[in-house]
Amino acid sequence: MSKIKFFALSRYVEAGLQHAEYARDENGAVVAQVPNADGFYAQGESFEEARENLREVIEGNVMLALQLGWTIPAIEGITIEERDVQNLAA
Repeated sequence: MSKIKFFALSRYVEAGLQHAEYARDENGAVVAQVPNADGFYAQGESFEEARENLREVIEGNVMLALQLGWTIPAIEGITIEERDVQNLAA
């Protein structure tokens, strides 16, 4: 039996962006990161650029985690449900 994950990627990404923290580094770049979510960080020359880059990072990291069977970081307000399923190829 296999397990599949049920959640809305768009809602997950939006929740991540809502929880993101932003700061300027020593070179003036804006660094965006989602607390308690390893690998969910990006930077840009402006807040808007850092936010859009972070959106792409979150989406990419979730897709990679799904492909490789890794754990998807928990984000407050989002439930990732796992269900057992029979072989879908049958």
